[in-house]
Amino acid sequence: MRKLLLLSLLLMVTNTFADELHNFDQVKSAVTTGKSIRIAIDFSKCSTEKNSLLQDINNMGVFTPNEIVIDKFGRISTSLMHFTLNDQIFPAKPVYQFLRYTMTSDNNVNLSFQVLDATNYSSLTDKVSFDCKLDAAAKVYD
Repeated sequence: MRKLLLLSLLLMVTNTFADELHNFDQVKSAVTTGKSIRIAIDFSKCSTEKNSLLQDINNMGVFTPNEIVIDKFGRISTSLMHFTLNDQIFPAKPVYQFLRYTMTSDNNVNLSFQVLDATNYSSLTDKVSFDCKLDAAAKVYD
């Protein structure tokens, strides 16, 4: 009886760990079969067209999307709009941080980021984009 109980506990523990998805096809398969995914991005390993304060402030960001779109071009996209009073660029000012994640079949993940005024949604910053390689700077888990 003890062995059966220990075996059951071991199986429950091994099922709680997330699997890493190493390429676009694995991510697409997970999404189309209804699995939830988590996206972790190491900003220091991504490239950007200009030096970004975001890259200096944030080492890593992790996001669990609720809505995901696979468009007719095969891109996987999701977005997040997050309210905060703790934006590093605008301390103590109510703002929305808008982020859009796009994955492409060549295993690239693009993250674009923009800060919006919480009272009227006007843009407070230029859009900053990060290009990250899936399985290096960007990790996806299911």
